[in-house]
Amino acid sequence: MTISVVIPAYNEEKLLPQLLESLKKQMRPADEIIVVDASSTDKTKDVASSYGATVITVPKDTIGASRQRGIVESHSDVVAQTDADTVLPPDWLTRIERALTKPGIIGYFGGFRVNDGPGWYKMYINQIQPLVNRLMFLFRMPMATGQNMAFYKDKALAVGGIPTDFKIAEDIEIARRLMTIGKIEFRMDEYVIASGRRGNEGIGLLLRLPKVFFNYFLFRNAKKIGFPDIR
Repeated sequence: MTISVVIPAYNEEKLLPQLLESLKKQMRPADEIIVVDASSTDKTKDVASSYGATVITVPKDTIGASRQRGIVESHSDVVAQTDADTVLPPDWLTRIERALTKPGIIGYFGGFRVNDGPGWYKMYINQIQPLVNRLMFLFRMPMATGQNMAFYKDKALAVGGIPTDFKIAEDIEIARRLMTIGKIEFRMDEYVIASGRRGNEGIGLLLRLPKVFFNYFLFRNAKKIGFPDIR
């Protein structure tokens, strides 16, 4: 099995180095690291290149468009995806390989935690969200997170890949699509550490998310409302 790691990024020169450092420390090394740079105006591209990553520059668009481009351009059997503001445990790729060598498993989706950001946000992400996500999975609603997911490239492309027009929930949608053709392993207990910067948006985040999930779960539509411009 070969594994490509795809990282969508936009103006991430400050946080990208810690992610790439954590990739260097993997017990099971990545076979390929791809940073999909959405035409950053800072030194994101230079940082990625300095760590030996392949940099693909794309027009600034949705994060789903960057994720999908990474899938298409990858050269491995498996595509693992994470975010530029994430720190990975040393056994992250080992977990993925272990999961995807099980019979019938075509996708792996783990959880995430945050160590910074507002207190209310940390409580929600670290304590409440894992419980909600497990409950939703019982109803075949995979609350997948783009910081911690992997799947066979051919299977992902067979179901249409990641939607490029979604402004949010593109990670949930690829998990749902994969579930239509095979089994996925959903592990909220196997998590990565992400930045808590989303919580700094405050009340705007709380007001927007219910609208997002209402539209997605009822109409499979996530094309109108998304996150602010942090990638």
